[in-house]
Amino acid sequence: MAQAGCRLIANPVGRSAMFLRALVMESHYWMKVLRQIRQTFETAPPDVVIPIDSSAINLQIAAVAKKHKLPVCYYVAPQIWASRPWRIKKLRLWVDTLCCVLPFEEAYFRERNVNALYVGHPMFDVPADAEGSDPALRGEGEGGGEAPHGNAGLELAPRIAIFPGSRRAEIDAHMQPMLEILSEIKGRFPTAHFIAVAPSEERAWQIRRHLRNANTPVEIRVADSAGGEGGGGTATTDATIRWADLVLTKSGTATLQIARQHKPMVVIFSVEWWKWHLFAKFFITTRFIALVNILAGRQIVPEFIPFYGSPLPVARKCIELLNNPAMREDISQQLADLVKPLHPREGILAADRVAAEVARLMQ
Repeated sequence: MAQAGCRLIANPVGRSAMFLRALVMESHYWMKVLRQIRQTFETAPPDVVIPIDSSAINLQIAAVAKKHKLPVCYYVAPQIWASRPWRIKKLRLWVDTLCCVLPFEEAYFRERNVNALYVGHPMFDVPADAEGSDPALRGEGEGGGEAPHGNAGLELAPRIAIFPGSRRAEIDAHMQPMLEILSEIKGRFPTAHFIAVAPSEERAWQIRRHLRNANTPVEIRVADSAGGEGGGGTATTDATIRWADLVLTKSGTATLQIARQHKPMVVIFSVEWWKWHLFAKFFITTRFIALVNILAGRQIVPEFIPFYGSPLPVARKCIELLNNPAMREDISQQLADLVKPLHPREGILAADRVAAEVARLMQ
């Protein structure tokens, strides 16, 4: 946004937090940011306020905007259909237009008297990169070639991509259990090759620290463009997904990027048991937590959420999929059908639809 010409009041990249850490360590920072926003709304009010995604801070920003009689176009609807549904009243009061990125969300919010508009998913505004865009994954080098290598090759050297997350806390929570899972897979497939994708060089160094005492070698690929804690480029990521026979991923938006290439995956979300039983499970209202399973309304890909304890059940499921090409093909076909509605409709991008709504609110 700064590169596009935005004047930054604050830069919260890297300050994402959950559970007690959000309450104890980050509250002072966000109170300061809110004061800066109030001052800006008073001295140089914008034509439209566009909160994006996370409801914890953005609903408060929307409330401040409405106090100053500023129109609010909320982009990427907060997933209150999955947790904290009581926030619907705040959306109804403080948001003029809620731009939804998942197909079922428009009906969900409209049924609850929120002015919602399905705009499409921004990830699908840009098509997956062309074949072989990452030269490091071409040819026969360490990880094999881009072309499918058949069941015989899979038996000898399966290829597994891992996505431990894009934020510091996510990687710390997921790398160790993922390494334990990979070690079990390595016991069944001694020549298996593993690649981890990091969104930035900083996160790559964090992954390397986890690998220091690991007995399972993992190659690290860094996404090709900087995107902060939650960003990174897509070309290396897409190439790695396409290279893999199976992806082991943290729950989140990454599952959609993997599904976009119809790639079988196993999804985990590592959380300490006490956090799950004391906090998280009381907020979750959906049958599934992996986003692709939520969209499907059934389990397409195996999910182990919450994940804590032994890595064996996850490893066994990965090995089962690697040993069963028909099962992987079935998952691929279901994912292909699932993502069709997420592609741009009538050639109009999600960004275009949001921009048109912002322009309408400015009139």
